[in-house]
Amino acid sequence: MNASALVPVTVAVVPILIIIGLIKAVRYAESLRQRRDPFTNEFLRPPGHSLQRQVDALQVDVALSFGFGLAIPLWFYSVWLTGAQELAAADGPSLIDWLYGTLGLAAFLYFLVRVVRNHKALRRLRLGVTGEVATARELDRLMRNGCRVYHDIPASEFNVDHVVIGPMGVLAVETKARPKPDRGRGVEDATVRFDGRRIAFPDEADESTVSQARDRAKWLAEWLCNAVGEQIPVRPVLALPGWLVERQGLSDVMVVNPRETARMIQGQPAISEQLQERIAFQVERICRDERLQKRRVPI
Repeated sequence: MNASALVPVTVAVVPILIIIGLIKAVRYAESLRQRRDPFTNEFLRPPGHSLQRQVDALQVDVALSFGFGLAIPLWFYSVWLTGAQELAAADGPSLIDWLYGTLGLAAFLYFLVRVVRNHKALRRLRLGVTGEVATARELDRLMRNGCRVYHDIPASEFNVDHVVIGPMGVLAVETKARPKPDRGRGVEDATVRFDGRRIAFPDEADESTVSQARDRAKWLAEWLCNAVGEQIPVRPVLALPGWLVERQGLSDVMVVNPRETARMIQGQPAISEQLQERIAFQVERICRDERLQKRRVPI
């Protein structure tokens, strides 16, 4: 392959380097202006914050995979085409022809699979974000009853979707957004049955989500015990937005539609106002992780 084969490489790489250089130059110029965000407080995490971050990352990945999936095969073709005159005299496809064809096809299939897989993950994550927002809107109504509500409490390898602090104790609320089957059966397609151990959806039974809600509440209780220095009653709640819930058995896990917020705070007061303040202080402290004070902003 002669030097002319480097032309496609140059055409592909140089504009990328120029764009990266310009972005770095603009960021450096902004940093010299000595400006910062006007916000002096760290923001509380909104509902679905962790899932939204995954959505943002996947959206970038899908866009890049789509672009590379289209560009790389064309790049291999352009490199081959540059040296095609030298290969024209050869009888039949040469080894170089097969090499470029195989690499181009492999690159296209790789990015095609990546786009399809990430697109499916995006649909699932977006449904999860919508579910957490829907649950949060209903839980926020409990603040009228003197409760404190926080969202997306981070742990080491997971997060607690929502935490409600009130006189009845602490609720660790896990949201599970699940699409409904559309079989023309009306209410039957929108009803789940909870026997105290597992949830029977119209198309399958699920026991893992109940165990997950229980594990999240257990973690929160242990964390609060270490943070506050007292044993705090934490009840696990599993919220299924958009579903009608038929409870057919007793369980330590409360399975509800988020609109059943009144059911969550029933019962006699279990903790004092002072202890609620201490719990809320600790929970709010780990929820305020949106550090914006040092971010530079353009003028």
